Amino acid sequence: MLRRTITVSSAVLMIFGLVVVTWGFRDLPIDERPEWMVVQMVVWPVAVLGMVEAVRLWNYAQRGLQIRVDRTRLIVHGLPSLLIVVMPAGAFTTWFGSGTMWALLDFPTAKVMAAFWLAATLWASWEVML
Repeated sequence: MLRRTITVSSAVLMIFGLVVVTWGFRDLPIDERPEWMVVQMVVWPVAVLGMVEAVRLWNYAQRGLQIRVDRTRLIVHGLPSLLIVVMPAGAFTTWFGSGTMWALLDFPTAKVMAAFWLAATLWASWEVML
């Protein structure tokens, strides 16, 4: 019952977070993204997805199973996603030029998607061992 309640609560919070993040980007020029949005884009999905995953991992630990972290996944997926999220707007355009595909990583949509990529990576990197 607790797991279902947390799952439903996390879904509601994720929808609320999507609305808040989207609202924050609605009328904002790409080069005027305040720093609180960076923090919000990273913390919100990590916390909300973590609600469900933490309960699942806790249940496994209570059953005596060992839990370990997949460091390779954290490095290969976590670092690029974190880099995309925290880089200031225009950084990729400056580095690679405006006509390249890498300049698209400066857009708010890419930053939000990278935040979810980071959240999924952080929580999917925990493995249960026998």
